[in-house]
Amino acid sequence: MPSNKYFNLYRQKKEQSLLLDLVEEAIKIHAIDAIYIPRNLEMVDPILREDPLANFNDYHHVEVYVKDYDGFQGDGNILSKFGLEIRNQVTFSISRGSFTKIFGSEMVRPREGDLIYLPLSTAVGLYQIMFVNETSTFYNLGEFYTFDLRCEQYAFQDENISTGISDLDENIADGSEVFVLNIQNSTGTFLENEIIYQGDSVLSATSRARFIEYASESQMRIKDLYGTFSTTGGAIIGSLSNIQATLIENINPLDIKNDYSSQNKTFNESEFIDFTESNPFSEE
Repeated sequence: MPSNKYFNLYRQKKEQSLLLDLVEEAIKIHAIDAIYIPRNLEMVDPILREDPLANFNDYHHVEVYVKDYDGFQGDGNILSKFGLEIRNQVTFSISRGSFTKIFGSEMVRPREGDLIYLPLSTAVGLYQIMFVNETSTFYNLGEFYTFDLRCEQYAFQDENISTGISDLDENIADGSEVFVLNIQNSTGTFLENEIIYQGDSVLSATSRARFIEYASESQMRIKDLYGTFSTTGGAIIGSLSNIQATLIENINPLDIKNDYSSQNKTFNESEFIDFTESNPFSEE
């Protein structure tokens, strides 16, 4: 038996627009002022689909509604073979109307891998978007009005985060792996936060890093190391300043200056994994 022809619940543009405005207003009333930090891709590996040069250097203010108001979801804290893993998850809702007003044609939807930063007074939270649910409700009046973002507490992996938000940037900088280069014959002073490299160009460089500061006249601190600087790799060049310097000692990528508890050298120099067993699953 057909439905009543005098009622059309799925093609009424005015009602859809009204409901979108109501949803947006409701989220604004109960929302938390958050910061959306998009991930910028520089060089995506065509096989592994990873980008070792991914960075976060922009941000947008957004309002998010916390759906998991009774606490974190997910697996919580897990002690795995790789150590302690924190898998706290939380779901945020963003109005589609607000998202379009903020990003325009730049982005049509939130993206997995981007970050949500909550500058709360009692806690500092940085969350990574793991999944974007675009169909949280089933065609209410024939449309969708929100994005549900399933987020997980961000596990920092030494990405370059330079948003201009002082509290966030300083916390990230303190947790970055810092290395020291011994140099000589410098033609000038490298610029703070610029990319330095060895090779023909930044994209084809055999090694690159981000310059932090000078530790002394012959030493400089770097982070975001990609590849390995060596004395045979040629001059170290600043991508912005074009300053050049000569490396006088090979850098050891296992020698992290600000991580005094790391055991990278110990594990690397010892036979930590036994590969003599040819078939570990056999009973013979």
